[in-house]
Amino acid sequence: PNLNRWLDLGREALLPMQPGPEVLRRTEQRAVVLQLERLMEYPMVRSRVQSGQISLHGWHYVIEEGEVHVFDVKTGGFVPASRADNSGTGPYHPYVEHDGQVLLDEL
Repeated sequence: PNLNRWLDLGREALLPMQPGPEVLRRTEQRAVVLQLERLMEYPMVRSRVQSGQISLHGWHYVIEEGEVHVFDVKTGGFVPASRADNSGTGPYHPYVEHDGQVLLDEL
């Protein structure tokens, strides 16, 4: 039962598409953004992010490239860590993928 509850936390990240490398990558990245949004639902986290006491970062490891991609809070997309200028703090903008499809709404 505990495993099922834990797995349920990630079900929201699933995209209604046929599985493939791109869909899997986008699902993984969406799960990262959902985790950031869930953290921001805690009043003590949100207030500290908004006051600048803490910042949250969303990281996604791309095994094929051997590189960490980070969630850019200004563009709402993932970029290689070496090119990330806006990787921390919130509030977070909607997550927009390459095709312009908004995957997540603003908090």
